[in-house]
Amino acid sequence: MQLPVFRENFVIKSEFISFWSRQYSYENEHLYDNNIGKELIEDRIWALFRWKNGGPLSEKKRASIKENFINEKVKIPPNLNSTVLLSYLNKPGGAIWRIFWLHCNYPKIYPIYDQHVHRAMARLNAWKELEIPFQNKDKVEMYINHYLLLWKEFSEFSYKKVDEALWAYGKFLKLGYHFS
Repeated sequence: MQLPVFRENFVIKSEFISFWSRQYSYENEHLYDNNIGKELIEDRIWALFRWKNGGPLSEKKRASIKENFINEKVKIPPNLNSTVLLSYLNKPGGAIWRIFWLHCNYPKIYPIYDQHVHRAMARLNAWKELEIPFQNKDKVEMYINHYLLLWKEFSEFSYKKVDEALWAYGKFLKLGYHFS
């Protein structure tokens, strides 16, 4: 019989990224790998949103993606100031999808943000509340004022490995393991 015991070890950033990125596993990863960083033609956009969704898209989500991202004619500049970024992310389509769309356009500048990476950020910052805010405006505020700053702390690493590590760590935290 194997009886596991977990304990929290504090390590340097490279060890954190190395350990947690190895724990990352996400279905249909090829949809991301084969489409990110390439011209965003319609088929690639659909594939990326299917990947982000974790599977097939409902009709309601498909309609929203078509209206708010595929049909959107606005070209997003790469380095938005916080005022423009705030305005852009609070448009229709939802904060998480808008942030993902920024990532699709500029994967090295705008990281993906979701419940798992939020939870990882909250834990790393020793916040009492680990869960992502419910309101879109609060998600946008967290992304701009907190997550982008955390992201810069890991700028010497591959953006994909950082995302994988934070996502895997945040997903682990969702299991409810309490460190002593």
